Amino acid sequence: MSGLMEYKKWMDENLITCLMNAEKSGDQEIVETILFWLAHINIVDEIFRAHLTKTKHVYSKTVVDKLPSATELITSVRNTDNWLINYETNLSEHDRQAVFDFTYTDGEPGQLTAQGILTHLLTHGLYHISVVDDRISKRGYDVNGILFTTHMKHTKQLGPVRLRTH
Repeated sequence: MSGLMEYKKWMDENLITCLMNAEKSGDQEIVETILFWLAHINIVDEIFRAHLTKTKHVYSKTVVDKLPSATELITSVRNTDNWLINYETNLSEHDRQAVFDFTYTDGEPGQLTAQGILTHLLTHGLYHISVVDDRISKRGYDVNGILFTTHMKHTKQLGPVRLRTH
């Protein structure tokens, strides 16, 4: 059964496909829109990955000043998504409830469980991808599915939803 982070990766891959299609057609405005939001999602993912590993991150804000190349960003997104999938897959039920204290980029303190962090990353990405999909669909680009049920049908996972636990 698909985990939340596999669902997140599926959404990210759908947006990456849109990015590559926009690059092929030379639609620079769409390329830049997708790069900006995908970079933002990835920065937030990397910040919370650092929180989960109790390491420092390099970000002082959640947006980029200069857009990365598509190749660089795609590699980073995929690496982070794969790490998150591995992390989620190997979490015990007890570890899902482990509490992480951290500082948001605005300097405010924060506290979430491991499960709360993973849920935040999923919903954060889902929100931004849905907004981007609305914008770019008007120009002929479609993310081709962001709903969990669409993901389940796409990956041929039928029946009751059971998230992995150990």
